[in-house]
Amino acid sequence: MAIKNYTQTFTIRGEDFEVVAPALFNKNDELIYDQKLDDQAIEIANNAYRSKHGFIFPKEIREFRGELGISGRDLAALIGFSPTTIVMYENGALPTESNSRKLKDLINNKSSFKNFYEANKSSLEEPAQKKIEDYLNDENDLLETIPIMKIVDWFRIKNIILQKSDEYVEDLTQMKVMKLVYYAQAVSLHWYGKPIFSNPILAWKHGPVVQEIFNEYHGSYSIVEDLRSEIPEELLKNYNELSVNKKMNKVLNFVQEQLGSYSAWTLRDKTHNEEPWINTIQSSVISNKSIKKYFDDNFENIF
Repeated sequence: MAIKNYTQTFTIRGEDFEVVAPALFNKNDELIYDQKLDDQAIEIANNAYRSKHGFIFPKEIREFRGELGISGRDLAALIGFSPTTIVMYENGALPTESNSRKLKDLINNKSSFKNFYEANKSSLEEPAQKKIEDYLNDENDLLETIPIMKIVDWFRIKNIILQKSDEYVEDLTQMKVMKLVYYAQAVSLHWYGKPIFSNPILAWKHGPVVQEIFNEYHGSYSIVEDLRSEIPEELLKNYNELSVNKKMNKVLNFVQEQLGSYSAWTLRDKTHNEEPWINTIQSSVISNKSIKKYFDDNFENIF
């Protein structure tokens, strides 16, 4: 048996979508049913439908529910859906057009969600209400103008912490931290509509760069050698300050978990395949607007 790409057409709500996806074949080159591969092909077709019609994606719902900290049943109860509807949508079922529109509005517009919650919170048990109210009260927890070097130091200290538990973790470099702070900015813009630092991000030859970081570490390879024996008290204070900020901590840890194991050159190549860098004149500023639009449109595929 062998797995190879196979082209097939799926009809979704009266529309045909041609999909090229891996499929299983026997030694006679006959197509064999495989649940996992077939489900993947169906999901590709469903995503094509979602993209074409601007429907919400499962990951958007999962991320939002994760921010709220409530169950799928609780979210369904709040919105007025049947108990298992949100679970089905998160697992890949296509929502109706009206349900998709309603979910997108509540997820992307915090003001709409707050007003909707206040009008419908009686549909939830008290524990779920408290979690949502904590989320709403936390809305401004993310600082907009964190000094960029504090964010760099967070990644430096995290690198040292990880090295102590895993000998294969490599030293953080100037190029790599440039890309990590770029993706942290992008995630914050996507999740919260706010930047986490005010420094401009420049489109240099080797990808997005923040001039202040370059100035600080120009000519250096490792940027953690001075922390190996002891981490200064001031840096630990900065690290803890960002770590106790719920939204900041969520952004930084997400980027670290998703991209921290990649090499600097892999991240450099990744940025070179993404529109914010591609569409910016070299050495010019990559605007937050362009970053947010691209990551809003492609977040699920990027990560």
